[in-house]
Amino acid sequence: TVEDWPFGLDHLEPYYDIVERELGVSGKAGNISGKIDPRGNIFEGARSREFPMPPLRGTPVTEMMGSAAHKLGWHPFPGPAAVTSRSYDGRPGCAYHGFCSRGGCHIRSKGSTAVTTIPKAQQTRRLDVVTQAIVTTIEVDQNGRVRGVNYVKGGIEYFQPARVVLLASYVYENVRLLLVSKSKPYPAGLSNNRGQVGRHYFSHNQGAGVTALFPRDLNNWYGLPAQGVAVDDWADDNFDHAGLDFIGGGNLWVYSDRRPIAAASMSTFGRAPRWGSAWKAFIRQNADRTNTAYLQKTTLPYEDNYLDLDPGVKDPLGFPVIRITADFKPNERRLAAFVQDRMVEWFTAAGAIATERGGIGTMGPTTHAYGGTRMGDNAETNVVDRWGFSHEAPNLGVLGASVMGTSGARNPTLTVQALAWRTAEHLVRNWKTIAS
Repeated sequence: TVEDWPFGLDHLEPYYDIVERELGVSGKAGNISGKIDPRGNIFEGARSREFPMPPLRGTPVTEMMGSAAHKLGWHPFPGPAAVTSRSYDGRPGCAYHGFCSRGGCHIRSKGSTAVTTIPKAQQTRRLDVVTQAIVTTIEVDQNGRVRGVNYVKGGIEYFQPARVVLLASYVYENVRLLLVSKSKPYPAGLSNNRGQVGRHYFSHNQGAGVTALFPRDLNNWYGLPAQGVAVDDWADDNFDHAGLDFIGGGNLWVYSDRRPIAAASMSTFGRAPRWGSAWKAFIRQNADRTNTAYLQKTTLPYEDNYLDLDPGVKDPLGFPVIRITADFKPNERRLAAFVQDRMVEWFTAAGAIATERGGIGTMGPTTHAYGGTRMGDNAETNVVDRWGFSHEAPNLGVLGASVMGTSGARNPTLTVQALAWRTAEHLVRNWKTIAS
């Protein structure tokens, strides 16, 4: 059920630029106003200027893999990261402590709205943050315009009136809140009179990774996941698909981020048992000789991949939870196998003596979910318009990857924030029209 976005990169690029500077993004540009720099990503769309900071430093692993990619005729580049590589906006440069994967950063080098935009907004005294509150439903008036939200805090229910509501509670909760907010104007859920809420859902094709075993120590302990080397030669439409039986592609990403417990559960590549003294000996010898690549691949939306309310399961407040009905299709499975082949080729060129492919898994809950409130000009097939505001309830905006109709071989975070900035700017410029 894929549709084109209602605008292109030339329109969104200025917002990427704004967000990169607000959050502090490090990296190396590969295309500034059409001028290609092979030290960056030569496949990227044109940027207006360089990243705010240079890329994070390399590691023995990333340098080894970068050299191997060049030997293959590929175009490796240091991946951009929302991590400061030097002092920036009152925050210190990354100290490469490690352990920031899925966690915070005690020196605030790791970018997060908790240390960037939210504190700045609070300093204006125009933002109040209500913590430990659970929004239950969104209220509308008899004309179908949003008039506020109901929320529970400390066991007490409150109503917060609002002239405009921006729904920014992640893909699954965005959809759930709209579907549970039923009313006379919206009997099937808020902004769902055309039955599009929950449709066009998909999650990133993040499974099907590749792990490699090398004949020597790699010195790839610690570091951070954002500190890596990438190859985009096989991403999206960057390569010739003639003779291939799939649409899309994948980004190849290798990084240094090893932990003792993870090493203790590493594969033995069929060279030792998974327990006992022989296993212990294998781990002692090979704990620093493996690396697992992170491969992000395109996923498409389909008619029978969707989100809806579970008919039986309820949350502690008595509201239905979201139900996911989805799985990867043949296109995504063929694509995953192709990208794995390229990663095996890359690891082998770097000297790997064994590789192991992971399964694609199922399309379940994930940090990279998309769709459910898709953005587009056609009100019959999309929930929100090109600015992120509901086609049916004009003073309701939706933020997040739920408005995205395609994924690309990328983390969605920067695009999500660029879209949010754009929606906010549109709201400010058109406040009288939207809020009236």
